[in-house]
Amino acid sequence: MNEIAIPRYIDSQPQFFMWELDEFCVAIGLFSTGIITETMWIMIALIIVTSGFLKKFKKDNLEGALLHIAFWSGVTAMNKENLDAYEKELIA
Repeated sequence: MNEIAIPRYIDSQPQFFMWELDEFCVAIGLFSTGIITETMWIMIALIIVTSGFLKKFKKDNLEGALLHIAFWSGVTAMNKENLDAYEKELIA
């Protein structure tokens, strides 16, 4: 019988090293930008600052705050029914 690692919390995001998934994506994006623009040390400093800011923001706000900000800014859809954040009327 094989042992399966069960996460401590069901709703917790996947973690890469010390970052959660959303922080890791930001870190990879900044790291890639640093490689392309040859400003690696500046981007490493930005990675440290932004990951600290994201951790503090997620700790101080509700759990889905980043998803709601992305929805209201028009970056992503919340679900299949609410595809457009700027549509304020229900069209039946």
